[in-house]
Amino acid sequence: MITKPTLTAALLLAGLSAHAHGALLISEVLYDAPNNDSVEEFIELYNSGCDPVDLSQYQLSDNSSSLNLSGTLAPGKYYSLAINAAGFNNLFGKDPDFAPLPFSLGNSGDFVKLSLNGQQVDLVAWEGGVSGWNLNVRDVALERTTIVNTQTEADWSAASSAGTPGTGTLAGCSAPLPTENLLSKGEVRTNLSAAQGQALDFVADIPAGSSNLAVTLSGGSGDADLYVRFGSEPSTSQYDCAPYLSGNNEQCQIATAQEGRWYIKLQAYAAFSGASLQLDYDTDAGSGTGTGTGTGGGTEPDPAGYNYDTYYAQAIGKSGIELKTSLNLIIRDHTRYTYTQVWDGLNYTDEDPANPDNVILLYTGRSEPKTNRAGLSSSLDAWNREHVWAKSHGFPDSSQYAYTDLNHLRPADVTVNSTRGNKDFAMGGTPLSEAPENKTDADSFEPADAVKGDVARMVLYMDVRYQGNDSSNTPDLTVVQGSTSADEPKLGDLCTLLSWHNQDPVSDWERRRNNRVFEWQHNRNPFIDNPAWANTIFGSACGQ
Repeated sequence: MITKPTLTAALLLAGLSAHAHGALLISEVLYDAPNNDSVEEFIELYNSGCDPVDLSQYQLSDNSSSLNLSGTLAPGKYYSLAINAAGFNNLFGKDPDFAPLPFSLGNSGDFVKLSLNGQQVDLVAWEGGVSGWNLNVRDVALERTTIVNTQTEADWSAASSAGTPGTGTLAGCSAPLPTENLLSKGEVRTNLSAAQGQALDFVADIPAGSSNLAVTLSGGSGDADLYVRFGSEPSTSQYDCAPYLSGNNEQCQIATAQEGRWYIKLQAYAAFSGASLQLDYDTDAGSGTGTGTGTGGGTEPDPAGYNYDTYYAQAIGKSGIELKTSLNLIIRDHTRYTYTQVWDGLNYTDEDPANPDNVILLYTGRSEPKTNRAGLSSSLDAWNREHVWAKSHGFPDSSQYAYTDLNHLRPADVTVNSTRGNKDFAMGGTPLSEAPENKTDADSFEPADAVKGDVARMVLYMDVRYQGNDSSNTPDLTVVQGSTSADEPKLGDLCTLLSWHNQDPVSDWERRRNNRVFEWQHNRNPFIDNPAWANTIFGSACGQ
């Protein structure tokens, strides 16, 4: 049992204003977990207001630690912070919104304080952790049941279980949200979530002369159903479009979009989280789905929501380790998929532009039917999911973010995929009988000239994205000179890869794929968008 000293109410409640900003509150705390406090404790926050909350203005603290929050929390949404992501998942069957929480909540008197720009706005305490707070529970959570007296324990009671993170019965905003739920052309809403049976509603005002209206739901986990209707809110029985597919990857396309208000509903068939919703359409002024002005230059426009100068604002003008750190902060916040969902992701990111029923295979360049894949076909020409950074080099478990990162996962011929195995990349070896442009020896693999740069940029991306400094459950991945061994988070050979990057410039295919990964996963490969950054970061190690 962890025992912490008691603070006085005067100290903690000084300057406390009930419902400051009328928004963010502490909604649930599990301080005495049913199995193991060190991995199951969590804190939950709730946005009771009518507007999104900028979490970066808030801090959480207990008796010994504090945490600056980040991100944005939508109205009526909950935000869970867990001591340990795996322990939270084992207890509740889903991932927390944030982990690891650097707190150790005391079982014999403690508190959690929420502050806005340094000023306390909410508090919960237990077992005398603050004078006047005598809540006492075992193996269940403390839950907020009302939003009335935020300075006392009257709002709080014992839950009937270890908690219900992500759901609750607290009152929320009762005012209309005309700007919050209004979608504009090219807009992407991210990190959408809802509990089973709940729905998220949006509207879009489509101008006269519009065509090719596309409403696209993608990413995240769970099962949301997309409903679209003109003129009035859709239901599960009344709609103009409802794909009704499993998971969160659905799209409604209307060739001739009637002028006026369109209504969009995301109905949670099962609880879902981390999903994205994109609206786009063509107008008389032009066509296309993108508004970005990045350095793409490929055969497709940059996707909506991407602008080079905006996306990379924190990195532009920097070099060396400062640049690497900035890029890491930019690209590490992305959607994670299950390994099963990766099949669908690759079907989109690597789709053959000349044949939408096929994907293009890495290493061989062959166009292969999407359905001719491992698990569905025993053909020797079937394709599998190739980890360009071999998964045995740092992330052997599918729960680790790098395991399912689309930026380095590619369709590959099953035989070539097996031959490459977990070898380092280097020059030399014997040509493969099935794909002689590729070579291999006992400890290395040399890809075909046409994709050497592609491979290099994917590996360099992994080095920058995964630095062991976040909640991705992935260690610091490092590209090194020379050869490596499995079971260590390293891959070689750095200088060979850098030379491949310089000799095989970025292609239209890579730019197209980078845009499509961004649509699905919501991050990008910076070495495709700005190839010069590779030499700026890694060149000095290779004598440049």
